[in-house]
Amino acid sequence: MARTLRIRALKVPPSIILARAAQDPRLADSFSDVSFATWPDAKAMRADLDAGAVDLCIIPTNVAAALYNAGTPIRLLCVNVWGILHVMSHAPITGGWSALRGKRIAVPLKGNMPDTIFSTLAARAGLDLSADVQVVYCDSYLAAQDAVLTGACDAAVLPEPVASSAAALGGFRALDLQQEWATLTGRAPRFPQAGTVIPQDFSSADAASILAVMDDALGWMVANPDAAGALGAPLLGLAAPIIADSLRATTWMSMDAAAAREDLEYFYGVLTATSPALVDGGLPDAGFYSAHS
Repeated sequence: MARTLRIRALKVPPSIILARAAQDPRLADSFSDVSFATWPDAKAMRADLDAGAVDLCIIPTNVAAALYNAGTPIRLLCVNVWGILHVMSHAPITGGWSALRGKRIAVPLKGNMPDTIFSTLAARAGLDLSADVQVVYCDSYLAAQDAVLTGACDAAVLPEPVASSAAALGGFRALDLQQEWATLTGRAPRFPQAGTVIPQDFSSADAASILAVMDDALGWMVANPDAAGALGAPLLGLAAPIIADSLRATTWMSMDAAAAREDLEYFYGVLTATSPALVDGGLPDAGFYSAHS
């Protein structure tokens, strides 16, 4: 019986890992038909995952947990993306969090992950977002980018690759939120933002094979950002040099899901302390973290 491996990706830099993995001949040892395609948006991603129409993808870890909690038959294979968030500014800003006092700050998608992480870190840094700054919520990442580039706002919280796009258009990097996470939590300068999910019924051998391929694809991307940028340009609709800059500004590391469980549970706790809906159903049980069945 023919076995298919349907690889799907959002139009974000981790799609490069998946596109590279799809080309790996080792997958043919287990799967007779390997396909790769990108989703047009997160709604299509959710629909495919709910329908069981995807076998391998990289999605936000909180989304993966919520889907698992809701009964979607997936599990987390590994965490690949450990931080993509930056505070960008219209003019150079030095002095850390205190230098943001009195500023107008564009924050995309109220209540979503960038807003929650920024709000959490700001509070720990002693910055009262309701009194010390003026927060301007935007309905998209690009709207927040436009607000800072035009000077309508002094700063903006932006994920990669939008942060690198803003830098290429004249913006400045004011705060690396991965480094601020380390400073303000006492943990490593990273947080488990996105990871690879597979169906629950994949065998141990399949999971191990896919994990090895994904690890090698990530390693190639990190070691060859310019070539990876060229591979990603048609997937993301961005210029290859901007993608390469974004890859350099992102924290990448592959960690088996079981090994990452403590990091994930801490991260989920931080998210839900401010925005409970970000991890619907609360902490997932042990089955979610098992890389091998």
